[in-house]
Amino acid sequence: MEAVFGMMNQDTGEQRQQRLANFSFPALASNFFSVFGEGVYRFGLNWFLVSTYGDARLLGWLTAFGFLVYLANDIYVGAVLDRFNRKHVLVLADLFGAAGLIILSIFLNPTDPQVWLLFMLTFIMNIDISYAYPAGRAILTDVIKKKALAKFNAWISAAFSAGQALGPLVGGLLLQMKWIDLRTFMLIYGGMVLMTALINMAIKAFPEEVTTEPEPFIQSLKSGFRYVYNQPVLFESVLLTVWSNACFEGFIVAMPFLIQESFHGSAGVYSTALTLAATAGILAGIVLAHFPQVNNLKTLYWDFYALGLVLVGAAFVNQLWALIAAIILNGYIRAAFVVKINTVRQQESAPAYLGRVFGVSFFATDACVPIVTVLLGYLVSQLGVTLLLWLGLGMLIGTLLIKYWCAKRRQAMDMHF
Repeated sequence: MEAVFGMMNQDTGEQRQQRLANFSFPALASNFFSVFGEGVYRFGLNWFLVSTYGDARLLGWLTAFGFLVYLANDIYVGAVLDRFNRKHVLVLADLFGAAGLIILSIFLNPTDPQVWLLFMLTFIMNIDISYAYPAGRAILTDVIKKKALAKFNAWISAAFSAGQALGPLVGGLLLQMKWIDLRTFMLIYGGMVLMTALINMAIKAFPEEVTTEPEPFIQSLKSGFRYVYNQPVLFESVLLTVWSNACFEGFIVAMPFLIQESFHGSAGVYSTALTLAATAGILAGIVLAHFPQVNNLKTLYWDFYALGLVLVGAAFVNQLWALIAAIILNGYIRAAFVVKINTVRQQESAPAYLGRVFGVSFFATDACVPIVTVLLGYLVSQLGVTLLLWLGLGMLIGTLLIKYWCAKRRQAMDMHF
């Protein structure tokens, strides 16, 4: 009987794979529009905050608060995605975010933005992203054939980076217009998130049929953490995600201050640097789409080593062009990281646990990154360009230690079993 049921499940799985696609334009387009709107808004917000307050402290606090919101939702998002229809979660999250942006923009004082409103806005948008981002990644196994996932992940990254490239570029152009204020940036973002929700409704998804009763919610959370811990590759991917994102986010917080205060650059320089970084991200997506076989952890380590060395070099050169070069490489490496880490998770995870795998990774990351962003929001004005040295050394030493420890852990688990 077990053999018969096994053959039936195999047939069902093969039939489901035949219904899935090799490519999905709505899934691709939704990634572009969501990140384009966020790019325009983030550019305007970051520039207004630094120019208004003269440092990156409030920006650091907002970023840290945002990660705490992520953290609170990360506890539940994985179980939610494994229990409910991922497409429904994706659409509802974006509708919630769009409504929050548009409503709060009505109450914003553009000449003197209320701090409480900025925190409220961060709260609403990060709830949206807490569910929309992992849902958008987890749903791909319900949309794209397994053999096409690595290539499509790369195209998703290219679309994501295209939005990141155009966002700062449009943001920089908007800042040249005297009548543009923070409210305009909020409304643009709200419109893009609403458009994203409408596009997501067009995604054709075929969720895998669940034949067993779902676990109690708390038990589901525990089993998700236990599953990741017992899978060496997935656990290694979580450690790499936590450490690299701490370095990425620290660099992002420091970036506007270094350009504006340390090198006396203009909004145009900041916009151009971000656009070039995102263009490098597009290149990374295109390259990895044509060479999906390199989407693995082994090549990811070499990416991190290269970024660490360039950050260290930029600190010693101490010139604006060196900082921009580091920003561009950061854009390429971060895009490649997203492609490779998501491909590893999708390939190494059982379908029933995929949502919780993403949730565990985001939870671990969001538990650590707020500390880094708040700390660097204060330290960047004290350390200046020297901060690049510490970020570079942190990237190098941290990833080397993770690789060594995970190799030892894998050997010990192999000997045990």
